[in-house]
Amino acid sequence: MATTIRPTPDTVRSKVEGKVAIVTGAARGIGFATASLLAQHGARVVLIDLNESDLKKSCAEIGKQASYQVCDVSNWEQQVTLFESVAKNIGPIDLLVCNAAINPEIALLQVSDLEEHSKMNSQVRYNYLADEKNSNSETSPSLIRPPTQLFDINVNSVLFGLKLGLHYMKQHGGGRIVVTASAGSYVPIPSQPLYAASKHAVLGLCRSTAHMSEVVESGVSISWIAPWLTITSMVEGLEATTNPNTLKSSPEDVAWGIIAAVVEENSNGKGYWVQGEVISEVEGAYGEVAGRLMHPENRF
Repeated sequence: MATTIRPTPDTVRSKVEGKVAIVTGAARGIGFATASLLAQHGARVVLIDLNESDLKKSCAEIGKQASYQVCDVSNWEQQVTLFESVAKNIGPIDLLVCNAAINPEIALLQVSDLEEHSKMNSQVRYNYLADEKNSNSETSPSLIRPPTQLFDINVNSVLFGLKLGLHYMKQHGGGRIVVTASAGSYVPIPSQPLYAASKHAVLGLCRSTAHMSEVVESGVSISWIAPWLTITSMVEGLEATTNPNTLKSSPEDVAWGIIAAVVEENSNGKGYWVQGEVISEVEGAYGEVAGRLMHPENRF
């Protein structure tokens, strides 16, 4: 793996000043930290989230470089309207950070009361393997279908963002798309299988799309970051967040990983593991392993 150094302020400004950037999930956490950094270096940032009051507060904190739009990024029509509006009213879209995500399963780790934990663990919302049954059925109760909203938000929003971002960016010679994946895109998380599955899907989608001829020939770069445990509202209450021996990152650490992907010259198809202030490009190492596995000598 190759370590990537945080770019200097001058380097960042030279790449993003005057550019139009869309950041999803930007009302707080990683998205807000990213929008703030981009604005500090001269980008015109459009913050996207569902809660308008939170967006207003975040924009006020960032200042005149920021504006916002309310959008459910899991909804195709709303994303279409978003991109059309930004391109028409603000300017050509140069940067897109697909950051919005949810993780209902993590709630199980945030409950210390054993009785409450047991109750939640018996519900498919938090544990898709739970034997929870539909009590409203007047005949024989049936197992409740596992929830899929997590995939709508974590995966479909990225799918829509990649398509729309490419469509608008290629019209003026290219741009940068950075997707917030996860360390869970590369490693198993037994306590959060659906979240890990969604982030594995995001990795596969980005990894494959980046090498499509439409992308390679368009001047658009697609890259992604894989943050380890990051201290945001999503992980509030987890014991790991207060354990001094736990490796963790701040939202600003992850935002710098995104900025590094934005400014690197040849970032298309690259993935950046973020752990504290350390940013490591991991796809090069993965490619070497995949290359050895697919070598003719390894045929069965």
